[in-house]
Amino acid sequence: MSDSMTYSDLRSFVSQGEPKVRNPDKKVRALKFIVGALCLILFGEVILYTIIIPSKAPVKITFTGLQMYSPEEMCQILNTNSAQTWSSFDSAMAAAVLADCPWIESVSVEKSFPDNISIAVKERVPVAATLLDINGKTVPVQIDEAGVLFTAKAGASISHLPLISGLPVEEFNNGMRLPSIYKNFIVQLAKIQRLPQKYLATISEIHLDVKEYGNFDLILYPVHSKTRVLMDRTFSEDSLQYMVVVLDVVNSIGSNISEIDLRYGSVSFRTNAAVN
Repeated sequence: MSDSMTYSDLRSFVSQGEPKVRNPDKKVRALKFIVGALCLILFGEVILYTIIIPSKAPVKITFTGLQMYSPEEMCQILNTNSAQTWSSFDSAMAAAVLADCPWIESVSVEKSFPDNISIAVKERVPVAATLLDINGKTVPVQIDEAGVLFTAKAGASISHLPLISGLPVEEFNNGMRLPSIYKNFIVQLAKIQRLPQKYLATISEIHLDVKEYGNFDLILYPVHSKTRVLMDRTFSEDSLQYMVVVLDVVNSIGSNISEIDLRYGSVSFRTNAAVN
């Protein structure tokens, strides 16, 4: 046997020992296909959410903070319908329209992509009511703690609110404010209304006896008494407690007192005979 190896045998041996390398073209093509498909899907979603849904799908409006009014009534005020789209909804205009409503204290409108509208409303909370002559009709008007006057919703009851008469309102405009001189009285009224003791439930009417130069006193008409009570503009829990005590004394003695004057830090009486 010969130990020699020819060149051709050596070449054959070397070629047999080399590892086989697979063709990478198939993997590259598959990867490109997957990437291309993902890009198409992503592009389709971009078109769907940026163009199709905002311009074609109906807008979804949600309200928060509503007490007296329903979402349907709010949509009527905004003049929106089920066909309105997100892209056509003008949030600035909607906020301006609702801010003009006298019974709304504040409002914010937020558009959330792609089809949601969130409207947060803070309604005015009435602390008192009055009756005003508007176009020849007696109309119930509510008053909030800031002294803003606004008409009550049709059908809404104002019986749970203290009734104020004698307000110097010559020409009523929905959403108008009372003069600043009455602000402290309204604020005090709101504080008393939030107390656990229901002092205001014993009063059927609070009349503002307007004096010269805008000053005023209060005339209170108790529910279960024919005796009216005069009080200065310092309307407080203490003054109401004092009134209740004095009325209890008057009712217990069964006198014909028609008026109790609690002004000026003292108590004075007026009988029916003195009035006549």
